[in-house]
Amino acid sequence: MKTLKTLGFSSLLVACVAVGGGATAQPYQKADDVQDMALIYQGGSHRLDWTADEFRPYVVHRFADGTKDWLFDGFLFLEFKNGSGRHYTVGYEKLNARKGEWAWLLDRIFEEGKSLSALDQCITEEIAELGKPGFKHQIVLGLPEAIRDQKDWGELNGRAMDFSKEEDQLAVTKWYIDELVKRFKAAKYRNLELSGFYWVAETNNYCGQLTVPISEYIHSLGKLFYWIPYWQSKGAEDWKALGFDVAYQQPNHFFNHSIPDSRLDDACAFARKHGMAMEFEFDERASADRPNTSYDRMVAYIDRFEKNDVFNSSAIAYYCGNRGVLTLDESKNPKDKAVMDRLARLIRMRRYMKHGLPFKCRTQVVAHRGYWRTEGSDQNSVASLLKADELGVWGVEFDVWRAADGVLVLNHDGVHDGHNVQTTPSTTLTTLRLANGETMPTLAEYLEAAKKTRVHLVLELKPHATPEAETAAAEAAVKMVNDNRLAKRVTYITFSRHAMEELIRLAPKNDVLYLGGDISPEELEAMGAAGGDYNHGVYLRNPSWLAYMKEHKMVSNVWTVNHPVDMIWAIEQQIDFLTTDRPDLFLELVR
Repeated sequence: MKTLKTLGFSSLLVACVAVGGGATAQPYQKADDVQDMALIYQGGSHRLDWTADEFRPYVVHRFADGTKDWLFDGFLFLEFKNGSGRHYTVGYEKLNARKGEWAWLLDRIFEEGKSLSALDQCITEEIAELGKPGFKHQIVLGLPEAIRDQKDWGELNGRAMDFSKEEDQLAVTKWYIDELVKRFKAAKYRNLELSGFYWVAETNNYCGQLTVPISEYIHSLGKLFYWIPYWQSKGAEDWKALGFDVAYQQPNHFFNHSIPDSRLDDACAFARKHGMAMEFEFDERASADRPNTSYDRMVAYIDRFEKNDVFNSSAIAYYCGNRGVLTLDESKNPKDKAVMDRLARLIRMRRYMKHGLPFKCRTQVVAHRGYWRTEGSDQNSVASLLKADELGVWGVEFDVWRAADGVLVLNHDGVHDGHNVQTTPSTTLTTLRLANGETMPTLAEYLEAAKKTRVHLVLELKPHATPEAETAAAEAAVKMVNDNRLAKRVTYITFSRHAMEELIRLAPKNDVLYLGGDISPEELEAMGAAGGDYNHGVYLRNPSWLAYMKEHKMVSNVWTVNHPVDMIWAIEQQIDFLTTDRPDLFLELVR
């Protein structure tokens, strides 16, 4: 039997920087057993039958390039009403569901060839093509609400139930849970594992503290208790006290075009504040072909979830309406395919971050300006070099300028604190403070510190005001590297054609790479460069360039790749080196 400990459930403090935005040290919630859970509205007579073919685009996604991969790793089966005038939670019909409707819903969940049975069949069919996914698909089953004061539910063990009494509400809920567990076990699904149960009421306006003893019973079975409260729902901030193990915050943004996108930021902030996970919302109206389409609102969820670090840091539940994924999958509109491709790549990235890459990574990581997005560090500081070494990166990139007095210093921009680096003497520059309290380092100081590390050094010589200044800077840099006996650990890179030619002349045994996208690999090869250090977009716009470099055994590097989805692309393309501000994310992905 699984326990809460072996399920790996935890609420983690994720102290990292959002890929698309600023820093955050607030915790979302992670649940290790279910990472990306699709909501399946199933049971009512007004719903889909949920056959194997209807499940297929939820189980696997076929990308525009024809490749296919697994999609959601968890499925929540829930229902609000039976389609014949009775509801399973307050607010959907005039009449409450009785024992007969509860039993009917049980039968629907376990109907052969549909629902759970069809999902299991679909996964089996996809395994035949893709192989086993490396994880077990998790199932969460919804619990109808024993609605307070209902007196016509029926009998249990020969006694009429009265839901004005909490003991009767609890007894009926336990009976339903027991039936779910018994039938799930009897079905012997090959690919499904029961993770826990979901409280279908999205507020605790009516149920009060009933969820607390229900939670205790669920935990006694070694299962988890899930909840998805709506925006500003009563009790949302108290979800832990109400007995829930995993709670996802609904933004409720998708459904109303008058609600600004800032609602998504607000929902993320609320979730972080209260240690919750997030719900991603869309439905059939996201199709670009629909009148008054909500396509842009679905895109806003992706954009804002990236900005707020949700994809890197939170468990996610996906509200897909009645058939949202199915509708987008069936669509012939390329925009619909594009948005689902984008979402599927993010889900795949999350799976790789959790379970590891299913293929060998040959790409090495270079920390861009060192590992500076961490406490006590800053760009091009000695600390960023040492912290990158501690992190375990392959290489560290840093930026070198020649000051007015000929001394080489490290800085990214040509101006620091109002001082032009090329026209200011090093005696002034080395008094200027970095954000971490260090002063601007000289190359001599940096190389001295590098001797105590294991990292490869990627020295970027910045474009200077004149060719003569670049030649002087290149000569000084190569001499200093050689004098420190670090030549075997150094690669030179630059955006300047002249500086590249000088570095090739001065350091013929070192790799010299060009950073700009204006020179093709064929031209670089003729000039004697070891390869190309191109921006990610340059590779995408010139797909033949990487093939040429591979064929001619040239060195390939891609910069500056901060999103794990793009990191996966580079790894799949077998690019030699990847430069990133997030070496921590890259190493988490490949380890």
